[in-house]
Amino acid sequence: MNILRWIIVAVVLAAVVFGLYSYKSSLQAATAAQGASMPEPAAVVTAVTVDTITYQDRVQVNGEVQAFRTLTLNNELAGQITKLNAPSGSRVKKGQILLELDHRDEDAKLLAAQATLTLNQQTLNRYIRLQKNKEISEDLVDQAQANVQIAKSTIAVLKTAIAKKELTAPFDATVGIHNLEVGQYLENNSQVLQLVGVNEFTWIDFYLPQFYQELTLGSTVQIHLINPTNDSNVFEAEIIAIDPQLSHASRNLKYRAQLPSATLSLKPNTLVTVKAPTTASALVNSVPDLAIKRDPLGTYVFVLELEENGESYRAQQVKVEVGARQGDQVMITSGLKQGQLIASKGSFKLFPGMKTYVAASEEALIIADK
Repeated sequence: MNILRWIIVAVVLAAVVFGLYSYKSSLQAATAAQGASMPEPAAVVTAVTVDTITYQDRVQVNGEVQAFRTLTLNNELAGQITKLNAPSGSRVKKGQILLELDHRDEDAKLLAAQATLTLNQQTLNRYIRLQKNKEISEDLVDQAQANVQIAKSTIAVLKTAIAKKELTAPFDATVGIHNLEVGQYLENNSQVLQLVGVNEFTWIDFYLPQFYQELTLGSTVQIHLINPTNDSNVFEAEIIAIDPQLSHASRNLKYRAQLPSATLSLKPNTLVTVKAPTTASALVNSVPDLAIKRDPLGTYVFVLELEENGESYRAQQVKVEVGARQGDQVMITSGLKQGQLIASKGSFKLFPGMKTYVAASEEALIIADK
């Protein structure tokens, strides 16, 4: 009886297992039939060709605009301002009188000295005629000559004093803001005016750490404004001077770059961004940043391989090594070859082996996504 019971249980279990297997097989067959009737999953992306560009690695540092010429005028002699021909912020020419102090006393003394010189010169001329006839001694002629020289010296001293009370521009410049007024009294050696030279060049000083390759005279750096109105503007400046020694405080090397003021006119002490080359130029592959897929295992792009039908592609995930970034382009140091077609916009939708179509334009990609 026990054997019969076990046989009955075994038969029932076999029947249940067979029934479940048949049911699952029918479901799989239905799923396969349904899948066969549906199209293969595919994605539409834009594509770009891997391009090779000339790239040079650069370091970004701060730079400061330096005045080509700058000067603070001081008055050597004290006096009252009688003329002021240097409004704040105005342009002045070389040799132009900017400020004049009261020199009426010197003018009066100069008139007296000139009259004395005329008298002494006439006396000397008369003594010379008399001395030719041996009518006077040579001592009187020598004394007359000395008097003439003394008068000339007095005139020179007075003219120098007058000149010191007339401050002139030593070069073409722009006058700094000041509070001087006509009638104001200035003590001697007062700081009177600040002049900033007007020139055709702009100088930019910057420092580079000592571990970077030293730049050479005549090489170029890129100048960018810190707050540009148009961030697409890049200005090329030429290195014209290199400091012969490193900074004692920072161990950086100082450089001076020059560019025409007509290209970029900046006020002295303006802060700018300087991008200096640190390596030689080289050919590298570049791709848009949108084409790069990043995950904890590495950095990848999807290379598109054309299928036999000539209409669709297969996406192949390729690992790449990335370098520096320039704008929206990323430098690829290894993993790609020039001319390969890779997915760009929409590449995030892809997986290895996925069927892919390339949109003719971004508008077509937007329509396909909808």
